[in-house]
Amino acid sequence: MSRGHEIRQQYLEFFATRPGAAHRIVAPAPIVPPDDPTLLFTSAGMVQFKSLYSGAIDPLPYTRAATCQPCLRAGGKGSDLENVGKTLRHHTLFEMLGNFSFGDYFKREAIRWAWEFVTQVLKLKEDRLFPTIFIDDPEAADIWAEETGAHYAPVPLGAKDNFWGPAGETGACGPCSELCYFMGSEEDLAQIKAMFKESKEKALATLAKRIDQEGDVFLEIWNMVFPQFDQQRDGSRPPLKNRGIDTGAGLERMTTVTSWQEGLAGTPYETDLLWPITKAAAELVGVDYVRVLDDPKREHATARLGVNAITDHTRALCFCLAEGITPGNVGRGYVVRRIQRRALRFASLLGQQDPFMERLVEPVLDTMGATYPHLKAQAEFIKKAIRIEEASFLKTRNRGMKLLDEVIAQTKDAQKTTLDGAEAFKLWDTYGFPKDMTKEIAEDEGLVFDESGYAMALAAQKERSREDWKGQQGGAGAEFLEKLEAELGETTFTGYKSTSQSAAKVIAIIGAEGRVDAAREGDEVTVVLNTTPFYAEAGGQIGDTGFLIGSAGENLFEVEDTQKTPKSLYLHRGAVVGLSLKVGDIVRCEVDAQRRMAIRRNHSTTHLLQSALKKYVGSHTSQAGSFCGPDGLRFDFTHPEAIDQATLRKIQHEVNTYILQDAPVITEVMPLDEARSRGAIAPFGEKYGATVRVVQMGEGKDRVSLEFCGGIHLDRTGQAGHFRIVSEGSVAAGIRRIEAVTGERAVALELEEQYGVVNPLQLQLATKGTAVVERVEQLTARIKQLEKLLAQEKSKAATANLDQFVAKAFSLGDCKVAVAHIAELGPNELRTVATTLQQKLGETGVAVAATESDDKKQFVVACGAVALKTHPAGTVVNKIAAAFGGKGGGKPELAQAGAKSDLPLEPVLAKLSQLLA
Repeated sequence: MSRGHEIRQQYLEFFATRPGAAHRIVAPAPIVPPDDPTLLFTSAGMVQFKSLYSGAIDPLPYTRAATCQPCLRAGGKGSDLENVGKTLRHHTLFEMLGNFSFGDYFKREAIRWAWEFVTQVLKLKEDRLFPTIFIDDPEAADIWAEETGAHYAPVPLGAKDNFWGPAGETGACGPCSELCYFMGSEEDLAQIKAMFKESKEKALATLAKRIDQEGDVFLEIWNMVFPQFDQQRDGSRPPLKNRGIDTGAGLERMTTVTSWQEGLAGTPYETDLLWPITKAAAELVGVDYVRVLDDPKREHATARLGVNAITDHTRALCFCLAEGITPGNVGRGYVVRRIQRRALRFASLLGQQDPFMERLVEPVLDTMGATYPHLKAQAEFIKKAIRIEEASFLKTRNRGMKLLDEVIAQTKDAQKTTLDGAEAFKLWDTYGFPKDMTKEIAEDEGLVFDESGYAMALAAQKERSREDWKGQQGGAGAEFLEKLEAELGETTFTGYKSTSQSAAKVIAIIGAEGRVDAAREGDEVTVVLNTTPFYAEAGGQIGDTGFLIGSAGENLFEVEDTQKTPKSLYLHRGAVVGLSLKVGDIVRCEVDAQRRMAIRRNHSTTHLLQSALKKYVGSHTSQAGSFCGPDGLRFDFTHPEAIDQATLRKIQHEVNTYILQDAPVITEVMPLDEARSRGAIAPFGEKYGATVRVVQMGEGKDRVSLEFCGGIHLDRTGQAGHFRIVSEGSVAAGIRRIEAVTGERAVALELEEQYGVVNPLQLQLATKGTAVVERVEQLTARIKQLEKLLAQEKSKAATANLDQFVAKAFSLGDCKVAVAHIAELGPNELRTVATTLQQKLGETGVAVAATESDDKKQFVVACGAVALKTHPAGTVVNKIAAAFGGKGGGKPELAQAGAKSDLPLEPVLAKLSQLLA
């Protein structure tokens, strides 16, 4: 067995002990970057160091670092999902070894150490190592030629291969130099060596093409990026403040080439990093993996691909779920769902129809848990989340696959080679069948996927549902506001500790058609001030309301909402209530303090609620959205299933305990790294600078919560008064929502329930306290029992005299049709009548049971084994229902339908023989 876990440790020790250049060993960052909204996932080892390259953090905490970073490339830019299993080099999740320099060493040291590690520590054969450089980087070429023992001149490659970055839309980027390990035959290697002797230029040109096209033969194991530039949103690349080194060395790849050289394994899936998972996956789907490994037969290649994909995807799922990223329909949740459903699709192709993925979690934990202990800590949640999503997929898979099979068959019948994009979009929009799965299946069937057609259908849907943002802004569109930001700059916010501002200047007024110099009474406009105490909606906290007041104490402008632009220009929306308001006016600002206090209660309580959720539901829970207004709070969080009432009561009690402790609420502004080191929770999707605002509730060992937050909070938790959960439910796949109230509203709700519901119920049931619940449960069970007995009696009564309907049966070809019209039957009794009547008629019988209540008609048709061949139940019931404007469906032997019509039932049934003829 190969030694991936050993290589991981060797790498970190190698850089930690560099003479005179010891590297700081830095813990890996989360899979989801906590403060980089430009990235879905951590896709490279350097992601957590972006601020160190750019100089956003000064002074630097260290200038050299080394890490082993789990990376995920399965969504957005650089996704490798579709290639997983097909190649040796692509994975959704992989471990990237990295050594980094921030304004410290540069190309010379990086290249020399790379060569030293692979040749002296890993002892890879030097004549199989091929360095590459960026075509416009002669400095790197000279270092390879003069300061290493490389057998070959470095291969020059273009920007597509050897200019890296940034990780996301902005940040550090620069030229690269790689090391590729040749995994071809000895004969092929001999030919390459001969080519160099004949002509170095020809050899380098040939190798450049081969390295680009034969990634599994020339396997890239080490990539040194030389970050020199800082990519901006406008495309410019000014020099990076702290140029340096960003090395990415794939652990799976290095383990693979080491294993291949030693004759132990030929693929990543046979190494100690993946083999325990691969072996378990193969056994569960019934594949003899060793036998199919090198067999060229198509069915064996499919089996090998399927097992590889299942192995990789299960490992990636475990890492995502351990961080609370659950399957969903948007964003990261959608990517996680794609990963799991792709694995399940391959399992289906291999004949696995039953749930199985949960059983692969333990092999993942056994393989990775020692290095990443948080996986084991979340073991039960990971299993549960995988089990829930797999059950959901298996329920919908058959329908989606059936529809896709029909589309593919129609495409081929029409002798077309392209799968229609609009049809593919319909599969996703209507039935939830993922585009990527549709595309992959279509390509497996030899069809081209219509990307443009899909994009057009998607764009049309977005256009139908898009809100008119410009209208919402009262004429202030995005381009308009960008110009306004550039001219007016950032508004000074003074409202953290105060709800008033003695003197603020009106610097702009925006009307329906754009900027105006003045507004009159009744005009609805947006006002911009140079300074304001009004909090602008952000981080889930709703914007403030209040008044702008003139020098004589008169109300000039009612602020109905406060928003802000991306660059913190505050927009006060509302109506002029004085005679006029002009640009240049000096006004006093008064926030609605009572409303602000209610919002503060709800906002601070969301922090307490998150702490209680992590305690009683699991540490995997993370915030997925929130709303804090004066009337209550909403808190969305990641969790795959409903929370039971007992747990909700514990959560509610825990939050109220925090409130009763009356702990201090402390806000501090501190360096980003310090906030992280203290364990502050950072909401996903927010972007942070070098310093951040952190809100802490409780002190020392009594600390309850520590979060990044720019919102306005209470001074002490006791000011929240009381907390009451109103509801808990699902808002999206993998996302739950708790709605709650605090303060007076929470107390009022408690009193309303006590005096309006509980006390009267206690009197009615002649019992008190928790015994009320027990008594209600007893009565409910008794009612269900009586309803069941009543239904049984109704069924007996309905079927007691069916012979009268048999006697009136008429012939329909070789079949006998009997009609039973019985009033006021429920669905279950109606089915019982139909099936019993059919049994009396025999295998040639068609039994029609009909009932009506007011204007609602219901029909059930049951057919015998012979009758269903010529008169299937679905056809018969739809002919009957159609006479009343209804429709139905079901199986050939039993079907049902309904209709809502004033048309009398009996006349139609009397002419049934004509209707069915």
